[in-house]
Amino acid sequence: MKGKILRGSIITIILIAFLIASVSADTNSEEPTTIQTLSKGGLVIHYPSDWGYSQATSNYSIMAISKLDSIDVAGVGQVNINIEKKPIEGEFYSFVNTSYKSMQHDKTFTLLSSGESVIGDRTSLEYIYISNDNGTEREHKAVWFEKGGQAYVLLYSAPQDQFEENLYVFDYIISDIQIT
Repeated sequence: MKGKILRGSIITIILIAFLIASVSADTNSEEPTTIQTLSKGGLVIHYPSDWGYSQATSNYSIMAISKLDSIDVAGVGQVNINIEKKPIEGEFYSFVNTSYKSMQHDKTFTLLSSGESVIGDRTSLEYIYISNDNGTEREHKAVWFEKGGQAYVLLYSAPQDQFEENLYVFDYIISDIQIT
């Protein structure tokens, strides 16, 4: 009987020690990620707090966010999502497809896939490609849609070795975007 009580006490002490260790490990962890909101140009997006505003490299950009630890001294994120709005010249599908057809003749771009998708309640066009700029390979995912005679594109770009690990942020924004 004493052996069973002793064995039960030891197991209880081990469980209590384990619980204390796991609770203290949780209190030492990083602050949880919160969701931020950005609204501009008829779009509302939500993104994690380890991302923030950054400089865009396009004149058509209406908003740009980047993974905070990837922003360089010029304020441009190396892992970024840029949202652009361009006036449509002609029919939407032709306008968008023309851009990517010209890439087929440019050796610095490799088109990986293209097709239709959905963003919000709208049919969209999706392109995934690789660019090579002076030896730096970047992977891109672009989703285009039309609204009010304007072509909108959400473009996610990252160095190829960081593309997959950060793609979830872009996919979350696409799944949650509000088009007003």
